[in-house]
Amino acid sequence: MAQRVTGKITPGSAVVSTAKGICGENFDMPSELLRQQLPQARVAVKTGPNLAKEIETHQITGTVVASEDRELCKLVQNMLASRHFRVYANHDQRGVELAGALKNIYAIIAGIASAMEAGHNTKGVFLTRSLAEMCRFGTRLGAKAATFLGLSGVGDLFVTCTSPLSRNFQVGFGIGMGKSLATTLREVGQVVEGINTTKLVKNKADQMGIYMPLA
Repeated sequence: MAQRVTGKITPGSAVVSTAKGICGENFDMPSELLRQQLPQARVAVKTGPNLAKEIETHQITGTVVASEDRELCKLVQNMLASRHFRVYANHDQRGVELAGALKNIYAIIAGIASAMEAGHNTKGVFLTRSLAEMCRFGTRLGAKAATFLGLSGVGDLFVTCTSPLSRNFQVGFGIGMGKSLATTLREVGQVVEGINTTKLVKNKADQMGIYMPLA
């Protein structure tokens, strides 16, 4: 997509990534791919606990715009903010993107746990250890620990691990019910980023010696 629009992006234009994931063995974040393809642009990231169906019905929602460019953050905040949609700024772009990608791993596990009728005690342990694992991995890759305690970290983790609207949760639930991964993905019918993210993060954690038993 960036390659298709590069001729229309003038120097200094604002480009905001709304994608959550990790690309390939180079472990590129979406913002890094945008910078490679659109070096003339100012790049920010928008992420957080943002289920589209709830935003559409004006449920109170918070999101995070992340960039080292503080003026760009203010621009995006002014453009997107409304009575029901609060936009917070964060300047740890790498941490925000890692949190948005990593939480999809744990949403799959949450779906499995839900299908197995795990109790609230179990879910409490699981969510706490998921957050610890995200923070352990993220800080080793240069993110700030505090980022994982914010809206793009624990906020997004909570939503995606508890809502049946989450595609990653749906896949986990199907697996927990005994269905094959292929069958579950076909039933969900949309891209489920957590599958690829789990593989990439597991390999990266093994390479770096990072303890991540849930992943």
